[in-house]
Amino acid sequence: MKYKLLLITIGLFFFNCSDNDKQKIKNDTPITIVNEFDYKEVSWFKTKGNSKIKGVAKFKSKNGDIRFGEEFRIELMPNCRYTEERLNKIYNNKNSGYVHIEDGIPKFIPDPEGYHDTIKTMCNKDGEFEFNNLPSGDYYIIAFMLWEKTGGGIMQHVILSDNESKVIEMVNF
Repeated sequence: MKYKLLLITIGLFFFNCSDNDKQKIKNDTPITIVNEFDYKEVSWFKTKGNSKIKGVAKFKSKNGDIRFGEEFRIELMPNCRYTEERLNKIYNNKNSGYVHIEDGIPKFIPDPEGYHDTIKTMCNKDGEFEFNNLPSGDYYIIAFMLWEKTGGGIMQHVILSDNESKVIEMVNF
């Protein structure tokens, strides 16, 4: 009887340890952004220009799978104080970074509609993407690479001059 109780206790200990390694405590408390979103500050964003950004996006999941291709979305957004603060809270950096979906998706307050007014494109089968006819400006590019409850996002800050063409690589490995 004493040995059975000892075996059950040891078994429960190892079972709980393995569960705790797989689970992370996720905080659902919204993050408050101090800077207001100012539509006037980003009004230049939807005008036509003669610059472009080309790139490739590939993501390595926590379990080591590398993915890229046509199912992944890329978003281009104008930099402003609100965007910079928000992305810095997500990526712990205002210039570049990546996050895994398993670490949770933060919620923000306020969450203005204008922040989500971005230019979107999809990657091709090789993970390549392109934004054309852009005005000169200060941008953030976000690659959303999500599949089968894994993946995440990659962020990169890009500044474009008039008639400039930039090539970037968005990878987390």
